[in-house]
Amino acid sequence: MLRKIMLSVLCALVLHSASAQAASSAIVANVTKILVDDANFGGCMVKFSVDPSVNLAGCAANFLTFDCNADFPESTKANAQTKLGQAQLALVSGRGVYVKYTDDRKANGYCFARRIDVD
Repeated sequence: MLRKIMLSVLCALVLHSASAQAASSAIVANVTKILVDDANFGGCMVKFSVDPSVNLAGCAANFLTFDCNADFPESTKANAQTKLGQAQLALVSGRGVYVKYTDDRKANGYCFARRIDVD
């Protein structure tokens, strides 16, 4: 009996830890809005025509952060500004983007965009 209980607990822990791991996804979309903020959202965010939370439910709806404040260990302000510039280019030119993002880093619940390519 004790062995069955221990096995059940072990299985539950394995399943729980697997669901807590970070996930990555990507979207192909158009930029519809750019937000810059002094205190929230990692400093800057972009809204897309495709909701990133459709692919990663752990992400807040509609926007992704570029972490312009460089709060995340892998971020730099220069890289964030470059990504923001790419989003601005896509917005004004009407070109689509490919955006890779993850739910392992979030700013106010919004997932972090690690990469943006302008089509």
